[in-house]
Amino acid sequence: MLMARLTELDKQWQELMALCDTEAKYERENHPKLLKLVARRIDDLAASMGFGRRQIQTREFRALRKDEHIVKIITEP
Repeated sequence: MLMARLTELDKQWQELMALCDTEAKYERENHPKLLKLVARRIDDLAASMGFGRRQIQTREFRALRKDEHIVKIITEP
């Protein structure tokens, strides 16, 4: 079985989701300095992907997937 090549958007989405998981972990484990670093990276990456301020603040990231690929980021109007 051939693996589909990851697009840049796929890579960004995977990184964003991993960072969100890490952020939640650091919140649970009370690591304020690490949390601040991860939160800043999430904010920067999400903004560069086109998410709006409210989406970034609330961490409400959504995307459309087709097969194994992210094909579109769902942003606020």
